[in-house]
Amino acid sequence: MRLKDRVALITGGGKGIGRAIALAFAAEGADVALCSRTDSDLRNVATEVERLGRRCFVRRADVTVKDECVATVEAALRHFGHIDILVNNAGGGDVADYRTLLEMDDKCWFDNIALNLHGTWYFTKAILPHMVERGYGRIVNIASVAGLQGVPRLGAYAAAKHGVIGLSRTLALECGEYGITCNVICPGPTRAGWTISDTGVGKIAERYGLSVDEYNARAVAGGAIKRMVEPEEVAELAVYFASEKSGATTGQSVSVCGGFNMH
Repeated sequence: MRLKDRVALITGGGKGIGRAIALAFAAEGADVALCSRTDSDLRNVATEVERLGRRCFVRRADVTVKDECVATVEAALRHFGHIDILVNNAGGGDVADYRTLLEMDDKCWFDNIALNLHGTWYFTKAILPHMVERGYGRIVNIASVAGLQGVPRLGAYAAAKHGVIGLSRTLALECGEYGITCNVICPGPTRAGWTISDTGVGKIAERYGLSVDEYNARAVAGGAIKRMVEPEEVAELAVYFASEKSGATTGQSVSVCGGFNMH
């Protein structure tokens, strides 16, 4: 087992990529702490984790609220005694609103930064002193291929995800001497994250007179693999970045899909 007896805290762990990572970590021997905004999602994933023979701690939290992020870290530390791995997964494009920069207002901008960048900062800042003190840590941040390229009508979202990558590279340089690595996974359109989203992808699909499924097909056509990414594929890379084997790999941003075209 690659993560035997490690403890991981995963944000946005109630569904999609977060759920897949939680189950992959548990299958590799880790106990997990999960947070999200929906209690029922957390309880469902906790049941799945426990069926794999691992412990699971859950707490409802909004990652845009600093006090809730800090309280979640403190509660998880009290419950497990330590945290080895942090996965900043919470975020998404549902607040993107798919406007051009000329159309975008301040609310759209700040909502995207809050959801997709501030939460990563809050959790990282809260847990980092603990990892430094122990001389060990693995931080895995989930960004997006939008963090590696400009994307029309996703300017605020892309800016936030670029910010996650910049923060991660800086952390890697500053904290490597303490045994802490920080890497970024940049998924393209992912099945669990996109097909359920009528408020996010649904809005841009409507602009083009397409269904969500039709728009998804158009979006993945611009990627190297020409299909949706499966959340388990993201989770597999997260396991590697969270493991002992990745000790010399830090400050990296890896695309999972090979790019995409949202035109």
